[in-house]
Amino acid sequence: MIPLWARLFRLYFLSSLLFVFVSCTTRSPEGEFSGEIKDWVHEVFQGKYVSAQDESPIELILRQTPNGMLAEMTFQHPQLKVIKRTGTWEVGDGERVIRFDDDKSPSEYYLIKRGVRFAFQTKEGLSNDDGSPILLMRNVGVSRKSSYPLEIKMKQGGEAVVKGGAAKSFLAGEWRQAGQGFVVITKLLAEDNNKDSDSLETYKYFLEWGGDNSQDLILKKIVLTRPFLKKDGTKRQSWMSSLIFNDNPRLKRKG
Repeated sequence: MIPLWARLFRLYFLSSLLFVFVSCTTRSPEGEFSGEIKDWVHEVFQGKYVSAQDESPIELILRQTPNGMLAEMTFQHPQLKVIKRTGTWEVGDGERVIRFDDDKSPSEYYLIKRGVRFAFQTKEGLSNDDGSPILLMRNVGVSRKSSYPLEIKMKQGGEAVVKGGAAKSFLAGEWRQAGQGFVVITKLLAEDNNKDSDSLETYKYFLEWGGDNSQDLILKKIVLTRPFLKKDGTKRQSWMSSLIFNDNPRLKRKG
């Protein structure tokens, strides 16, 4: 039989471990944190259209500028002159939508992530002569990122405020615990939507502590959900996209 003192010691030891575990996992993030995130502002995608006789290089450039989201595509067939088209692009239902305004057909293309590559598609379908998809790769060497400041303030009671990143001004929201970290949720009015609750983009910032005793938060990813109407206009749904960082931004506690 285990002596009473041994049982009491074991109970005390287990209780202490439980207290430490709960304390570590529920450490409150209340306070102000600031850092910066990086996003692509000039992306160059390159690939080729392959037929039985020739290979035709394709280059697609997507830019984020003060004048809008601009697109440029160059297609070079060995037997023809170089074709260059310009237009605009936007984030669509799980892909990027590229539209050209030069009266040529097709005028709308889609760039869809496929692992480390991107499928280049149209509504009617677009493929090489052998039926394989046309794939583009991001040329990291000539593409460019820019840094944007990000500030997150988490208040007692679950209130939160975000400035920077997607937000051009302060956005009010809420924070809550999520697993071993936290999630901050804000809503941003889409520019081309009406001012009703069903027309709001939702941004979720997933954060974790930078270490056991660290006062910094690590931004793991940003998830965006945006409402849209189906083609018949009868039902509103949401699509989701994520911004996952190769080097997770570190937000330092202010003060």
